[in-house]
Amino acid sequence: MGAPVSADGSHAAPGPRRSLRILVVGLRYPPYIAGGYELLTRDTVEGLRSRGHQVDVLCAKGKRFGEDSAVHSVLHPELDGDTELFERSFRASNWERVRLHLLRGANRRATARVLAATRPDVLFYLNLSLLSLAPVLAARLAGVPTIGLVCDPWPTNHWLRFWRERGPHKNLRRGVLEHLWRTLRAAVRLEPMLVPSESLRAEFVADGLDAAGLHCLRLAMSPEMEELAAPMEVRARAEGEPLRVLTASYLWEGKGVHVVLEAAAKAAARGASLELHVAGNGQEPYVARLRELAASPALSGRVHFLGALSRNELSKAMGRCHVLAFPSLWGEPYALATLEAMGHGLALLGSDAGGTPEQVQHGATGWIAPKGDVGVWSDALERLARDEPLRRSLAQAGRDHAFREHSQASYLDRLEDQLFRAAGDGANP
Repeated sequence: MGAPVSADGSHAAPGPRRSLRILVVGLRYPPYIAGGYELLTRDTVEGLRSRGHQVDVLCAKGKRFGEDSAVHSVLHPELDGDTELFERSFRASNWERVRLHLLRGANRRATARVLAATRPDVLFYLNLSLLSLAPVLAARLAGVPTIGLVCDPWPTNHWLRFWRERGPHKNLRRGVLEHLWRTLRAAVRLEPMLVPSESLRAEFVADGLDAAGLHCLRLAMSPEMEELAAPMEVRARAEGEPLRVLTASYLWEGKGVHVVLEAAAKAAARGASLELHVAGNGQEPYVARLRELAASPALSGRVHFLGALSRNELSKAMGRCHVLAFPSLWGEPYALATLEAMGHGLALLGSDAGGTPEQVQHGATGWIAPKGDVGVWSDALERLARDEPLRRSLAQAGRDHAFREHSQASYLDRLEDQLFRAAGDGANP
């Protein structure tokens, strides 16, 4: 909900709002962290609490939560003892797959108990992967409004997508399960749902979700990275200083880091002065492939593997570099590393996959290159290495854009509006 409009057409300041009671649902929650989803959930929970809302968290079972009374760790599957939950789900029996992905009765009953104990004004879900649709169904049966913030394609059901990508085997069984999924999803109703990009919204609409119930909500730099980036400025390259290019992601083939290394080798062979800094860990065969590329004559001594970094360490790495390369090959819905690098004063060189092109204006606040096209990426790296005024212009405009459009405060403002709307613009008495 926007600010009320006065008789003269100007926007009046909104009146005070009562605090909401919110139950946030996700598979994991810190200290259980698999990636950006868990950090986004924590930042959102803490941001909403800082604005006076009462927020409880409902997630899968884990012993490391301790005695935190606001974290209800009661859902299946268990988080301890199996770090490859998604891989396990692909190997599960048919019945277990139905429970993990479609509907798990135990999770519906557990959610119902937590709803009765917390009496939320709204259930706010972020990631129901492996929890099934049970939490949303429980809220529907209890008469509690729901709204989701979904940042990856799990509503199209990963495991069925995985089967489709693996070829035409077991067509009949897959077809039956796809029909069951879509029927149950429509009956439970995931909408209203917030998505971070038009790219992801279009994917959901194509899969049958209601376009009228899908709304874009721009994400923000994390509070910690925003604070670390605030005092930084766009770095100028000294005479003879190489262009330092950073990649920051989990290392698997879909992230496309090999494209950057191959492109950098071509650019270096043509005389471009480059260094590559690779942040993150990942799948060992892929990391070995990257190290083999880094050992090529053109890149020898130019590639530095930084390993997994904390946010503070990543901020320092960004402060030493000039460009963030984000060469994702898969349809990345909306990466936060790109925003945070822009906030730190790095020029963004990103692929045209997924939501990344929505984050920048090509040639003004960043540079977009076709995914996987080593030749074009090589040309882009060489141009940024040789054209320092262009590189600095992109970096400065990108930094201004990140702080103007993707601050944590603006994100929470927009999210609060959606939560109040979902809850009926009020709280229970």
